[in-house]
Amino acid sequence: MVFGRNRSIEPPVPAVDWRDVEEFKIDTVERDIGPNRKRPVVGQNAVRVPQRVGQDRVNAPCAFFRPRTAGVRTVDHVLYEDQGLQRILCSIGDPIFVGRERHYRVHDGQGRDIGGIRRIPPSNQLLRHTWRIEQPGHPEITGLNKWSTLNPLGAAAHAAGKVLGGLAMAVFMSEPEGGDQRDRTLSWGAGGEMVMESNDYMFNIKAPWLDRRLVFAVAVLGDR
Repeated sequence: MVFGRNRSIEPPVPAVDWRDVEEFKIDTVERDIGPNRKRPVVGQNAVRVPQRVGQDRVNAPCAFFRPRTAGVRTVDHVLYEDQGLQRILCSIGDPIFVGRERHYRVHDGQGRDIGGIRRIPPSNQLLRHTWRIEQPGHPEITGLNKWSTLNPLGAAAHAAGKVLGGLAMAVFMSEPEGGDQRDRTLSWGAGGEMVMESNDYMFNIKAPWLDRRLVFAVAVLGDR
């Protein structure tokens, strides 16, 4: 009995240049379920770019991780340009704690500093943390959730919450750390420009100047 196409006759999805990426996710799925495929084809854990090739939906790799122990879903803080893991694309340093903030430095394959990432805890227990990306030569990039009072839509929700009252506001704005976060969408802006949007698994880059390696680092750290 045949269940979909034989993996052995399907060639690996070719890698794409990480510099041109506009949309990506970290995943092992190389070929999605489709009209002639009942099961997804799984490949190496990688930063992958969703594409459509004919009737197929594929996820082309652009940066790779070292294999992990079976059942371990976390990824290393080192990304490689090649599937053979010979050329380091970038790496993330250990966090430095400044008060309640966590600061990370990102380095290129030669160990040179290319920017930083900060995780900033919320000032209000009804909100969640925010993020900052430092890319030299550009304004600081701020990642805000939809309820943040620094976000125009969040400010409106915050004002509405005052009218509704404390209890209603808590229900309206709460995004618990340990709860369902499928609706956790961040808008990333710099100097009045929208540069990126992200949720739990997908990143959409809108600014051509944004260093993809810094965004990959954000994805590796995860919105935790």
